[in-house]
Amino acid sequence: MAAVSAARAAVPIAVERVSKRFGAVQALVDIELRVGAGEFVGVIGPSGCGKTTLLKMIAGLLPVDAGRIVVGDRVVTGPGRECSVVFQDFALLPWATVQKNVEFGLLLRGVPAAERAQTARRAIAKVGLSGFEGAYPSQLSGGMQQRVGLARALAVTPRVLLMDEPFASIDEQTRRLFQDDLLRLWSEERMTVVLVTHSMEEAIYLADRVAVLSPRPGRVHEVLDVPLPRPRETAEVRGTADFARLVDGLWKILRKLQ
Repeated sequence: MAAVSAARAAVPIAVERVSKRFGAVQALVDIELRVGAGEFVGVIGPSGCGKTTLLKMIAGLLPVDAGRIVVGDRVVTGPGRECSVVFQDFALLPWATVQKNVEFGLLLRGVPAAERAQTARRAIAKVGLSGFEGAYPSQLSGGMQQRVGLARALAVTPRVLLMDEPFASIDEQTRRLFQDDLLRLWSEERMTVVLVTHSMEEAIYLADRVAVLSPRPGRVHEVLDVPLPRPRETAEVRGTADFARLVDGLWKILRKLQ
């Protein structure tokens, strides 16, 4: 996509020779990754290679042991306002309604109540949950709960959206619909997105580039370009020979790492 290629000159995320250790376990070593403004980058690799650890360090939820991470013009030393995170396990407040869950990040930022409510309603509408504002998480399906998590992330208008296997807990049909909705929202909001996934098909379908991490200790083994046309949610790219070729190429890279 031309807009993404032009945007790479502006780097909202720069991961510079970052390493991370947990006790005697070296999780990541000398990670180098640049993500351009408005770019959608997938991160994939074997289980335990440090994908979620990398995402948490970009979000400022874990400190780096060596190197540094820059988001925008800020060296990351803790959570910042420019990033929102969508977690695999939904991370919703079970005692709060959909409306209050989506308002939560705005509440922490001191947004006045009337503005908070209006902004949350807009975010809920964007993810297709209008009418469910008064529902509780226990009354929603897994896919709907994940939509609430996405609405909460969007409500604070992040420059960077970080997603940790957000579709892992939902069924395949819902997963595909959610992927299309995510692409639509990404196109509308022009955020930078970093998505951790175990799915080769998902990485190829969503991303502009896919960073492949090696087995632990994780390193960036290769970054694969995904030159598929956009908008992919209307182009039926999953059924094309180019899509199959790219998925097969990614599989061959991963298989060599086993």
